[in-house]
Amino acid sequence: MSDHTVTEARGGDLPELILKFAATLSGLALFGVMLIVTVSVIFRYVLNAPILGSQELIQIGMGVVVMLAMPYTALTGKHIQVDILDNHLGKTGGFAADLFARAVGIYVLWLLIGKAWEKMWDAIEFGDVTNMIEVPIWIAYAAIVFGMGFSALVMVLQIYSRIRLGVAGLG
Repeated sequence: MSDHTVTEARGGDLPELILKFAATLSGLALFGVMLIVTVSVIFRYVLNAPILGSQELIQIGMGVVVMLAMPYTALTGKHIQVDILDNHLGKTGGFAADLFARAVGIYVLWLLIGKAWEKMWDAIEFGDVTNMIEVPIWIAYAAIVFGMGFSALVMVLQIYSRIRLGVAGLG
């Protein structure tokens, strides 16, 4: 659904600053993944010397990239949106559908956070690492918990903002 009151849902400067920092870390991780891919391709096909464990770093790195960027993307409304029904529902229907979609999103994220939380602690307890270069797997689960947790929190703030502003607050 359309995100008409993003600024109202931010809840202050500190949360936005934390999420901007996470998004910046995501960008740096993406740059690192791109470097690894580039160097790996050059080493593999030009020098015929593949880099051991580069695939593992790329897989963990992409999980970190997506999960650290997700909350700020939700906050700013820059994620992909499909507004097929908005014109047909009218303001009140769009308002209700927006609240419903966010509530369902929060519920689904809550379920996923619970599973990722359990997997993270299992990975820490058992010392789970990747096969080749032994990168701790809990890092990926922690990024999932952080990203989804803060995304759910952003949606809670957006629901609060929309209810406070009401149907008339939609622009």
